[in-house]
This record gives sequence, C-alpha cells and structure tokens, in this order.
Amino acid sequence: KDITEAARALTGWGLDRQAEKYVYRPGTHDEGTKTFLGKTGNLDGEDVLAQIVAQPQAALYITAKLWNFFAGETPSPELNHALSDIFRKSDNTFKPVLQAMFLSEEFYEASLIRNQVKSPVQWLVNSARVLECELPPPLACAAVLRTLGQDLFAPPNVKGWDGGLAWITTNNLLSRYNEAAALVQGDMSLVAGMADTRNPQQARQIQNRLRNYRAGGVNVEKILTGPERLDKNALVAALEKRLLQDKLKPRQEQSLREFLDSRKQLNEADVRTAIRLVMSTPEYQLT
Repeated sequence: KDITEAARALTGWGLDRQAEKYVYRPGTHDEGTKTFLGKTGNLDGEDVLAQIVAQPQAALYITAKLWNFFAGETPSPELNHALSDIFRKSDNTFKPVLQAMFLSEEFYEASLIRNQVKSPVQWLVNSARVLECELPPPLACAAVLRTLGQDLFAPPNVKGWDGGLAWITTNNLLSRYNEAAALVQGDMSLVAGMADTRNPQQARQIQNRLRNYRAGGVNVEKILTGPERLDKNALVAALEKRLLQDKLKPRQEQSLREFLDSRKQLNEADVRTAIRLVMSTPEYQLT
C-alpha cells in the first residue's frame, strides 16, 4: 500500500529529455488524499522523501550503505548507531558523517585495507591521478570501461553492478593490463581493439579513430626523481609507495627485479615498463 501511495504522490515528476532536466507537470499530479508511512494528506514527492528520511531506520540504513561503500563490509551495530547519530544531529547531511568515518580508527583497521576491487571507473581515474597523466579521450574511456564491465549510465539492471570480485574476469583483467600500458605509454592504439564488439559498425569507427591517436603518457621525470629513475632499488621503493602504498609480494618483487636486472642501465622506456608491471599486479587492482 505504501508503495502505491508513494507512486501516486510522485505523479507529476518528470524529465525534460531534450534539456535533460527535472520538470514538474502539475496537470498530471494526483491531487487525492494519500497515506504514506502513517502520514495522510495531498502528499507530493517531497512529502514522500521527507517521510522516508524521518524514519529511525533511514539513518541506520544510509550510514551503513556509506560505510559499506568505502570500507567494503557492514559496520558493527555500535559503529552504525554512532554514525547514525551524527547523521541525525547534522540535519541529515553527509559531510560530518564522512568526516567521522575517515577519521575513525575502525576505518584504518588492517582487515579493511585493500579488501575492495577497484571498479573500472575507480581504476581508470585513480591510475591517471597517481601517474599524473591525462585520461584517454572520452571515446576511448567509454570503450575501455565497457570492456571492463562498466558501461557508464547503462547498468545491467536497476540494482546496478554487482561490484567486488565480479569486476574481475579472465578477459577484463587482461584489458586492465592493456589499458595500463596505454596510459603509461600514451598510445591509444593499444586500446583500439577493445571497442565493444556488440555493435561491429561502432566498434570499427572507434578503432579507426583511436588507431593512430596518442594522448598523454607518463612523464617519468615528473613523478620520479633522478636517483629513483637510475637506481633500481630506489625505483622499486618509489613505485611501491606511489602505486601501492605497500610492499610488493616477494614473488612479484622478484619478477620486477629480474626485469630491472636484465637492463644494464635504466632508460625512460625501462622505467615505463616497470610502472606497467606494478600496475599489472593483483594488489594494484585493490583499494
């Protein structure tokens, strides 16, 4: 009953598709009396939202969802109630809750560190930021994200993407490695072949436009000091700090050092390859 009454209250709310803006159409609003979560009257959409937020469970639900999004697990009942109280006392605003979350000891417990798989968008934006390089052109970003399993603004269902380990498959993990090379080298031809094959004509157009396109690439002098670019031990430590904020696993470190040891003197191309190798580790896929 509440669902149908809420639907009646939301009548009149619409979208101007050309302007892509919210529009209220009073002529289509149901002016009748409605009862939603115990409140009766000629309710509209604002009344429905206010009534939902007024429920004690709402603050618990919202703060639990926030904690789960950033920490990757359900908060304890004690923590959930503490965050809920902050949310209520701040008149249902998010900034104080987020501040409390990010300053809490619980947020930095070892069990929460690096236990979430980066979504494709997180991976792409985070990579561009830590490498201090340009994002690929929008066409390339959209094509690659779609290949990685996140077609922007087109989730698979109303629930959205499953997230977590569902982001990682044999195919899209390889795509992450290929895009790492494209970002580091600034060579969009490396991602041209990733265009969505569900629309062959569109895929060919994307491939043709990206085949000879170059954008950005890592400026190793910008993100690494001279000693870090020349000394192999210093380079490994610098890449661990910048890309992982942690140590490489022994096996991964051994592979990286084997590559570096195969080079007598490191040049810019070698440093870029080392960056790409670290970005191709399981740990880099986590946040």
